[in-house]
Amino acid sequence: MKILLLIITTITLSISQQNITLTKAQEKSWQIKLEKPILSKNLFLGEYIGRVVTPPSLLYSVSLPFKANVIHLRVANYQYVKRGDILAEITGVKWIELQQKAISKAIEYEHHSHLAKRKNMLCKEGIISRKKCIASNAELRKDEIEITAFKTLLKSYWANNKTIQKLFSSFVLSPTIKITSRVSGRLIKVNVSPGESTNISDALFVIKKKGRLWFEANIEAKKIKNLKEGSVVKIKFNDNDLSNVKILQISPIINPINQTKQIRFLLPKNIKLSSGLRTNIKIYSNKTNLKIKKTSVVKYNNKKIVFKKIANGYEMVAVEILAEGNDYYYVKFIKFDNKIASSSVIVLKNLLGDNDE
Repeated sequence: MKILLLIITTITLSISQQNITLTKAQEKSWQIKLEKPILSKNLFLGEYIGRVVTPPSLLYSVSLPFKANVIHLRVANYQYVKRGDILAEITGVKWIELQQKAISKAIEYEHHSHLAKRKNMLCKEGIISRKKCIASNAELRKDEIEITAFKTLLKSYWANNKTIQKLFSSFVLSPTIKITSRVSGRLIKVNVSPGESTNISDALFVIKKKGRLWFEANIEAKKIKNLKEGSVVKIKFNDNDLSNVKILQISPIINPINQTKQIRFLLPKNIKLSSGLRTNIKIYSNKTNLKIKKTSVVKYNNKKIVFKKIANGYEMVAVEILAEGNDYYYVKFIKFDNKIASSSVIVLKNLLGDNDE
C-alpha cells in the first residue's frame, strides 16, 4: 500500500470537476483498457425456473350425472380424438328410467295434442265454450315445455339428437349410450375401464384441446415493478428465443419468504411444449439500456460510477444499475460518445480519493 501511495503521489495529474488528467504514458503504465458500452434493447431480468402450464380453458372434462357401467371403451390414454368420435359405450339404471319417463310424457303429449285439436274444432263451430279450448291448449303448452326439458336432460346424459328423435318418435328404449367427444384434442386422462362402474360427476375423460400454453415463473418483485399486464417481454430457453411474449397476469401478492411474485406469460402459437415441463428461462424486458462490464463499475461516494475517456484523461460518470448478469451490469441508458475504462478502474478511483469506507 505504501508503494502504491508513493507511485500515485509521483504522478503528474490534475483533478478538476471530477475529471482526471493523465498522459498516454501514464495510461499505458496503469494498463488501462477501453471498451464501448453495448447498447441493448432488452433489459435482463434474470434466470428463473419456468413451468409450462395448460390453461384451464383448454381442458375439457367428460362426466355423467348418474351412476353408470362401462360396456365398451373405445379409446386409450394420449390418443388424439376428433369431435364426434366415440369414447365409450355405457348404461345405467337412471338412463333407462329417464327414457321411460320421457316416453310416458311423449305419449301424454300426443294424447293432449289430439284432444286440443278436437276441442279447437268444436270451439270454432260453437259447440263447446272457448274456456275449455283455452284450458286444453294450456295443458298442451305445459306438455311441450316438459318435452323440451326432457330433451335437454337427455343431452346432459350424453344422448345425441338421433337417439332422442328415435325415443320420441318410435317410443323405443336405447339400452346404452355412446359417449362421444364434443371437442377435438388429445386425451390426457382416461379414468375408466370396461366393466367398471362410475360415480356421479367422476371425470371419465379429460381432453386437452389445441391452444396456446402458459409459462409461469416466480420473479423478484423489485425486478418486475415496471412490468405491466399486457406488455411483452423476451424469453430465452433451450434453443428458443421468443421476442414477443405477452404478460397475461402478475400476482398482486408478494411471497413473504423469498419476496417474489408469480408472473404468467402467454406462449406463441408455434411453440410446441409439453405441459408440466420445467426449464431454466432467461427473461428480458423491452427497455433500452447499456450493457457494461462489471470490471468497469466501481463505487464512489455511495454511487456507482464509470470513467469515460475524454481528450486528456477521464471523466467520472454516475450510472444507475437496473439489473445484472454474470459478467455485465445493465444500466439506465446514457448517451456515451466515447469509450469507458474496463480495467484498472480502482486506480482511477484512488486518484479521485476514496471517500467510501
